Amino acid sequence: MPEADTENLAPQLPPLPVPRTSVSTYLRNVVHDGIKYISGQLPYVDGALPVTGTVGRDVSVEQAEEAARICALNALGVLDAELGGLAHVGQVLRVTGYVACEAGFDAQPRVIDAASEVFLQYLGERGRHARSAVGVASLPRNAPVEIEVTVAITE
Repeated sequence: MPEADTENLAPQLPPLPVPRTSVSTYLRNVVHDGIKYISGQLPYVDGALPVTGTVGRDVSVEQAEEAARICALNALGVLDAELGGLAHVGQVLRVTGYVACEAGFDAQPRVIDAASEVFLQYLGERGRHARSAVGVASLPRNAPVEIEVTVAITE
């Protein structure tokens, strides 16, 4: 996977992925009044989803946690590339995590905790955020997890 600018990261952390190019009509993110709204991130690795399906049926909780980590890394990759480094992230404000799961599945918070941990690893206290973890019937491309991220940016 190509590497994005990671000069502001601790050397023991893996490099961030370069953002995927979208062919859709939506924007990858929008900035308004110093707030950056990042569109939903799927767990793409090298242009493909390493796992697909429904958590609790086709996908284990552990696989879903890894997918959530990848989603968070992809969101950080967008920030890193478009802001010129993570130093311009003032604070992660909100993460909304969606978990494609069977009826009765109740471990959505555990799955999305994995994404929350990534933000803390890369940003420290600036990565602490408000959050929702929501179970849904399905997600685009049959992904097991998707996250949306809202951050305050600095000059």
